[in-house]
Parts: sequence; structure tokens; C-alpha cells
Amino acid sequence: MEQKSAEKSKLSKTAWVVITLLFLLTVISNADKAIIGFASVPIMDELGLNAEQWGIVGSVFFLLYSLSAVLGGMLADKVGTRVVIAGMVIVWSVVQVSTIFVSSFAFLLITRIILGAGEGPSYSLAMTAASKWLPKEKRGIGISFISIGGPLGVAISAPILMSMITNYGWRSAFIVTGIIGAIWVVVWLWIVKEKKESAEESIVSKLDVNQSADKGNTKFLSVLLSKNFIIIALCGFATYWSFTIGLNWLPNYLENVRKLSPEILSIVVALPWILITLSQISFSMISDRLFHKTKSVVKGRVFVLGPVMATGAVCYFIGSMTSSNLLAIALLSLGLTFGCITLVLGPAILMELVPKQHQGKIQGWFMAITSLGGIVGPYVTGYLIENSSSAAAGFEFAFIVCGVVLLVFGGLVWAFVRPKKSEVPVTGQELQETV
Repeated sequence: MEQKSAEKSKLSKTAWVVITLLFLLTVISNADKAIIGFASVPIMDELGLNAEQWGIVGSVFFLLYSLSAVLGGMLADKVGTRVVIAGMVIVWSVVQVSTIFVSSFAFLLITRIILGAGEGPSYSLAMTAASKWLPKEKRGIGISFISIGGPLGVAISAPILMSMITNYGWRSAFIVTGIIGAIWVVVWLWIVKEKKESAEESIVSKLDVNQSADKGNTKFLSVLLSKNFIIIALCGFATYWSFTIGLNWLPNYLENVRKLSPEILSIVVALPWILITLSQISFSMISDRLFHKTKSVVKGRVFVLGPVMATGAVCYFIGSMTSSNLLAIALLSLGLTFGCITLVLGPAILMELVPKQHQGKIQGWFMAITSLGGIVGPYVTGYLIENSSSAAAGFEFAFIVCGVVLLVFGGLVWAFVRPKKSEVPVTGQELQETV
């Protein structure tokens, strides 16, 4: 029995290929997002934009992001994740290339809105697709492997894209990332086929459906309006507030306020994303071990998420007020790092609390609410900078506000997220008895 269980927990060669492609998808998606931050100074200079306008540029990216995340999740539940993911990448690759024609503030906003719509479902669909190929005991580290493609994509692309922007102009970076996205689609459609449910998975799905029929509180609307989902989604909101400040404003802050040279800046801007990569791997492994040992989503997942977010808030508070460049870079990088942990543990918690037939939709809604932080965070930051006595004072206030958001919602998930009996997943023993 133990040998059979061990075999089930192993990943097949096909699964490894799919997970690797999903990892690369996240790398490309986040490199696409990061370009706008790397190119902020030359774009603002060329188009004559002030800080508040640049805040709007960062925010409008998420204007349709939420809606497309929900629609993408619903569509994936009906036609499968393979086709929806391919269509999504085609859209954003075309938009990336078209950005080279931008010559006005309005045109820039349009490209950012369409790009956001194309990328909206990316993370939730990657998590949904991955969950079909990952054994339950491997989900934490498996999802983490895909998720770290985000920060790793920014870290890897930062020196390359900034060098291209400096030497060949900011439009060159958009062309290259658009072409890379198109190549990824061809490989994805050529190699990956939609995964069919195994007999055992089909039984679990039927049990979930039967439980949903027997217990009204597992209907989708009840799941969507549940305390647990709302709090986890608000943690995602706080995470994206922090995440988008890192993407849209941190390079600008380091260049204009901390006065780092372009050479040093190209190295330093990669630091937080490297730290995010390492922390997501570390905390997901810790979470998986705790979950395996305790069989509890609270002890294994929730009690990791809450404290890490609170630690990120403290780093923002201290980092925003220190006069040392080195200490500020280190603490703000850690604040951004710890603030991003929801992108790994949020989906893993929802996988345990949500019936199988609703997972695509609920992951879409999770990203929809999460992305609202991407609308609010960049604009609030730009508004504070534009209306403060100095850019330095504005950034300081903005980092403190971000820390407060992380602290509040991290505290809520730590204190209040607890599974109901109807949300406890079917165990292996119950499955065997049913079979």
C-alpha cells in the first residue's frame, strides 16, 4: 500500500514537461509586466508624464484583469485550460509588439488595458492546469515551482531588458518579449494535450458533487461568499498592492530618490525578485512538510501565510524610514518578498477548501479580487508622490501604507481562516472505502 501511494505521488515525464512549460509561462508573463517599470524613466520623459499619470499607467493594466481572470476560469472549466492558455498568450504577445507604436499617453493606456485583459487569467489557469498533473502531497512545492517563475522572470530579465532599453531604446524590449511569447504558444500547442481525469480522480469528483448536493453550503455562491475565501482573496489583494509597487515604482524610487547609477540599478532591481524566488521555495517546502505532518490546512498553510505577511509589513515600515541606501534596499526587498507569499499559499489553501468542480472558477475569482490591489496600489502610490512635499516623502508614506495593508489582511488570515467540516477534503481512507 505504501509503495502504491509513493508511486502515485511521483510526477510522470509528461507532467514534468507541463509543469516546466507553465513555469516558463509565468516567467514570460512577469517579464512582460516588469518592462513598464524598467522603462518608466525614458517613457515618462518621452511622453511627458507626471507621477500621478504614471500611477494610472500602472493601475489600468488591471482594469480588465479581474474580469478576464473570472471569464478565463469559467471558460477553462468548460473547454479546458490548454486552449484558453494558448489564446491568452497570443493576445498578450500581439499587444507587446504593438506597444512599439505608442506615441501618446492615451495609446499607452490602451495597450496596458488590453495586455492586462490578456494576462488576467494566466496565474489562475496555470495553477488550475498544474493541479491536474500534481499529486496532492506535491501541490505546495509544485505550485511554488510555477509561481517562482514570476519573480525569477523579473530577476532574469531585469539586467537583459534594462541593457536593451539603455542601448536600443525602450521599444526593443517589448518586441523581444512579444516574439518569445509567440514561440512559447507554438511549443505549448505542439506538446501539451488536455489531461483526462483518472478513474480515482473521477470518483473524488463525484464524491465532491454528491457532497455539494447534500450540503447547500458547498454551492459555488456559498464558497465565493464564505469568510475563508474572502479573507484569502483580501490577502491576495494586499499581495498585489505590494507586488505592483515593486513592478511599477521600485526601479523609479531607486533611481530618482536613492540616486543609484544605471549600472548598479540593473543589478539591484533583480534582488527582491531573487529573494521572492528563494522564499517561495523555502516557505512552500516548510508548508508542505507541516501539512504532511499535521494533515491540517490551518497548521500547514494558514499558520505560515499570516506570520510571513506580517513580517513583510514590518520590513516595509522600517525600510521606508531608514537613511541607509543599503539597509533600505535590503528591507524593502524583504517587504516585497514576504508580501508575495500569498501567490503560493493562497491557491494551495483554496485547493483544500474548495470542491473540485469549482476550483477553476474560484481560482479565477481569487485572481480577480487579488488584481484589484494592482489597480489601487500603483495609483495610490503615484498620488501620494505627486501630492507630497517631495518624492522621497511620498514614497515613504506609500511604503508605510502598503505595510499597513499587508499587516491587516495577514492578521485576518492568521486569526480567522478555518475550514468548515463541509470543506474538509476527502481523505485517502475514505476514498478506498468508497471504492
